[in-house]
Parts: sequence; C-alpha cells; structure tokens
Amino acid sequence: MNPLKLSAQFAAYVWYTEVRQGTRTHGEALRFAKHNWMTFLPAADDGWGKLLKRVARPRRVETGRVRRPMREVEGMAPVG
Repeated sequence: MNPLKLSAQFAAYVWYTEVRQGTRTHGEALRFAKHNWMTFLPAADDGWGKLLKRVARPRRVETGRVRRPMREVEGMAPVG
C-alpha cells in the first residue's frame, strides 16, 4: 500500500475514534478510514506511512534458540 494513503487512513481512523467516543467500534472506524481517507490527505505524511508499514511488518522468527525466563539468583528477591 502507498505510504501516503496508509498515513491518511490512519489519520481518518484516529479522528473517527476520537470524535465518536462511546459509540465507536473497531470495524466502524476501519470502514470509515477506508472510505474517507482522501479527506485526510492534507494531514497525511509519507514518513508516517513508511513507519506504519515497518511496524506492521511481521518479524523474523529466530531459529534454534528458545528464550527461557531468567532463573532467580540465590539471595535476591524475585522481581514483580
């Protein structure tokens, strides 16, 4: 997706969720953003769209290593 369009859709989504407090649903906000993104082009920024694409990209899975929780060190109180 075009980063500028993505940024405009995000701006529309955020605007809708802020204006329609109490009656909004995630699906309604998505539909609003999809249909009204062109109105929000003046507020859109190409850099924001690139950042949103980067954040939404699936992360690479490390192979072979399993992360295990740290064991408590003797004499130290557990954290949390």
